[in-house]
This record gives sequence, structure tokens and C-alpha cells, in this order.
Amino acid sequence: MLQPVSATNDLPPDAPAAPAPVLRVSTLSPFAFPAFRIIWIANLFANLGTWAQSVAAAWIITTEQSSPLMVAMIQVAAAFPLVALSILTGVLADNYDRRKVMLTGMLLELAGGVFITVLAFAGLLHPITLIASVFCIAIGSAVVTPAWQAAVGEQVPRAHVGSAVLLNSVNFNVARAVGPAIGGLLLGAMGAPWVFLLNCFCYGSLIWAIWRWKRDLPVRRLPPEGIFEGVVAALRYTQHSTVTRVVMLRSFAFGLSASALWALLPLLAHEHEGGSALLYGYMLGALGLGAIVGSAAVRRAQAAWGASRLVSVAAGLLAACLLALGLAGSLWIAFPALLLSGGCWIGVLATYNTTVQMLVPDWVKARALALYQTAIFGGLAAGSFMWGHFAGTMGVSGALAAAGIMLGITVALLYRSRLPEHVDTQSLARADSAEPALAAAGFNTQHGAVLVAVEYQIERDKLSALIQAAHPLRLLRLRNGAQQWQLFRDLEREGVWREVFLVESWMQYLRMIDRMTLADKMVLDKVHALHAGGKPPVVSRNVSYLAMNEAQGFSLRRDPESL
Repeated sequence: MLQPVSATNDLPPDAPAAPAPVLRVSTLSPFAFPAFRIIWIANLFANLGTWAQSVAAAWIITTEQSSPLMVAMIQVAAAFPLVALSILTGVLADNYDRRKVMLTGMLLELAGGVFITVLAFAGLLHPITLIASVFCIAIGSAVVTPAWQAAVGEQVPRAHVGSAVLLNSVNFNVARAVGPAIGGLLLGAMGAPWVFLLNCFCYGSLIWAIWRWKRDLPVRRLPPEGIFEGVVAALRYTQHSTVTRVVMLRSFAFGLSASALWALLPLLAHEHEGGSALLYGYMLGALGLGAIVGSAAVRRAQAAWGASRLVSVAAGLLAACLLALGLAGSLWIAFPALLLSGGCWIGVLATYNTTVQMLVPDWVKARALALYQTAIFGGLAAGSFMWGHFAGTMGVSGALAAAGIMLGITVALLYRSRLPEHVDTQSLARADSAEPALAAAGFNTQHGAVLVAVEYQIERDKLSALIQAAHPLRLLRLRNGAQQWQLFRDLEREGVWREVFLVESWMQYLRMIDRMTLADKMVLDKVHALHAGGKPPVVSRNVSYLAMNEAQGFSLRRDPESL
């Protein structure tokens, strides 16, 4: 059974904490923390097995003389569950023990891998059953991914999260450089079934590492959110959060064009003179090697250029590489283009991931990462289908060149959509605040709207400052759970202004308070500083009569004739 938890930053600021080692933040500094180090090593083995299996799976479909669309459907089957389910599993990851959520999804993935292996040894694995099996494994991946991404902050201190995200990307790309070569060698020497069996053993090592990862779970103040409630909260946060909106937009556009690289690479290798599984493995290895080399420059490039410019430059270079792959048939051009493509790929994705990790509060982090994953994998799934279809009509080279042109156009169109730069991450820690009693007698805390009014006394010379502060105050309330917000001037009392916002229920109002970060508190403190008088602003909380009726067992349905 899943155990409710809250993020480390939900602890009160004065809670005792174990002394942490003082380390200089660098790319390798997360390895000083045992939990991250052990999981990283086990994940490397798991990724090696996954990439070895991907070579065998893609080659089975390619050698079965399947259509380009069928080849591209492997990418669609792998990406679609992540698009459809990530936000739902993100709610679980934000409300329950992320370790147990990961273990649940990993066991589903392992079961799918065992199923593919059994089919392969029985000689029953063909393109349709392979795509169906990949789809089932991707369902487990959809459970794991939001919890995995958000759990990085539980393995290392916040200051090292950016480096940990980059190291996880390096892990993935080291495996992408080596795993396909292993898969290609085993595929040629022993056959596809043994490659699938290797993947099962490699993935078992990661399950073991997560199983033995133990840490203290802080006590959660409020009950976990329901699935629908959690999804609504995430969408409301995204609507009023610049970080998640811009990342989702740009990552979807990037994935839509860049997906051609992964969807059509098996066909590019197969069409080449002397094309073989080994050549496909070498091509994937070149992508991985490029990503490893590129990862060393990501931190310095981001510090020099900023996140937005780094993403634009990397995506623009990837567009040029796609054009080169499409227009040039020589391996002397293809392999350098693949090396550069790998570096550009990790530069874009690591920057997006780190931006969400560092600029989103813990209470919604898994859901924000899930929405980012939904956007990027939505682009990959739609793009893989689209480029697979185009490859059947205009050829693989033509589809790759068209993808490069489309990516270049999107980079130019979205250049002005700026990503927020990193701020002081401590400002996203939970702010301690006075909380109304949860056991509110006389009404139902789950139903019936709550109307909150805050009365300020504002002197005339501070009126412009209040108007300027209204916008961030509005975003704060709506982002954290308010349904409506307004600032009113009292026409009968000089200098009196009322901030009024509506919340769905008393429980949602308590969640708003619990979600308050230090950055949010700074916005409130700025508004409160404009208030005149020796006493703080007057706050009134009003509960709908519907909560009273439900608490007393009255029927909420009335005969229309009685109204």
C-alpha cells in the first residue's frame, strides 16, 4: 500500500536536521551522496540493457520488411502511455512515497520485459506483438518517470539537483553509446531472445537498488489529494506558471521535429549499402558519445548564454544536423552529424529538466515534470508517426531534411519565448504560516466553497505600489488553488481595499496555506508592508451554506416548484 509523504521542504524551518557535508557544487558532486551513487550505477546497467534491447526490437521490425510507418510505430508505442498517463501518475508521486511508486512501475516494466523474452524464445515475436509488448512496458515507465524525476531532490541536497539531473542524462547517454554496440554484437552472435533476457537481468539490478534505498519520511499535515483533485491543481498551477507553460510549449515543438532522428535512424542504417544491425548500433553509439561529450559543456554554456539561448542554439544546430543526414549519403558526414546531434539533444533536454526541477515548488514538482514529459513525449509520438508516414512517400532522406527545416523554423518562431533563469532555490522552500484548525466544527471540510476577504488600509501615496503588487499577488493565489481572485476598492470608506478570492472547499484552503513558499511569502509581505495602521490586515473567512447542509445531512436537491 502506498504511504502518504510530503517533500523534505514541507518540514517546519526549525525542525532538526542531520548535518550535511559541505561540498562545492560541481558536475560530479552528487556522487558524494551514497543513495544517488548506488542508484546511478544500477540505473546505468538498466539503461545498458534497455538500449541493447532497443537495437534488437528495431532490427526485428526492420528485417521483417515492415513499412516505414510500422518501424516508426515503435516510438509511438513507447511514447503514448507517457503522454496519456504521466499527469495521473504525477499526482501519485506528489502525494505518496515516491520509492514505492517507482517500485510498482518498475515491476510492471520487468513483467513486460519477461513477456517479450518468453515470446522471443518461443519464436512468436513479430512486429505486432512486439509493438504491443513495448506499449505495455511503456505503461510501467509512465508510472516510474514522474516519481523518478522528482525523487532526485530526495537523493541529493537542493543545491546539487542541477548536477544530479545532468549526471542522470549522462548515464542515459553513456548507455546509449555502449548499449547499442552490446545489443548489436549479441544480436549477431546469439540472436534477439538473449538480448531481451540480458535486459531483464540488467533491469533487476535497478529494482534492487531502489528496494534497498531507505530514508526518513516526513509526516504529512494534510490527507493526500485525489487523482482528479490533483490533476486540477496541476493544471491550475501550470496555467499561472510561466516556467511550466514555456517549457511545455518549447519542448513539444522540439520533440515534434527532432523525433525524426530516432524514428528514422533504423531505416537510415538499413538503406545504407552494407547496412546491418551493427551499423545501427554504431549510429546510436555515436549519438550517445556526442551526448557524453556535450554534457561536459552544458553547465558552462548555460552560465555563459542563459537557458533560453542555450536551448535555441542547440536546437538550431540539431536542425542543421538533420539536414545533413537527409541530404548527404556518406558515413563520413553522417557520423559527425550524429555526434553533434547527441550533444545538442542533451543540451536541450537537460536544460528543460533542470529548469523545472529548480523553479517549481516541491508540492507540485512531480506533476510539473509529468506535464513536461507529456509535452516532450507528445511531440515525439506525434512526430514519429508523422515522419514515418512521410518517409513512406518522400523517402527517408527527404523526411529527415524536412524535419530539419521544420525544426529550424520552430527555433526562429519560439526564440522570444524566454525561459526564466534560475533564482535562489531556497525561496521555493515551504513557508511556515499560521494555519486555521483542520477540525472545523459544524461544516463539511470537503464540500462548499470558501470566500476569503483580506482588508487593507492603503494611503493615497502608496496606491500605485498596491496596483503594481496586485499582479504577482493574483498569480500567487490562483497558482496555489484559488478559483477566482479580485481586488476591490471600498467606495464608502476612504483608503480601504479588499482582496477577495474564492476557494473550492475548506480543505483546498488548507492546501493553499500548506503550499505557501518563501517566495510567496515575500509577495505577501510586500503587500502587507503597504498596509497602514498598527494592526495587521483584517481577514474574514466565509463558508458556503452547502457545506453546512451536507454536514447536517440535509438534501442539496430541491423541488423546482419550491423555489
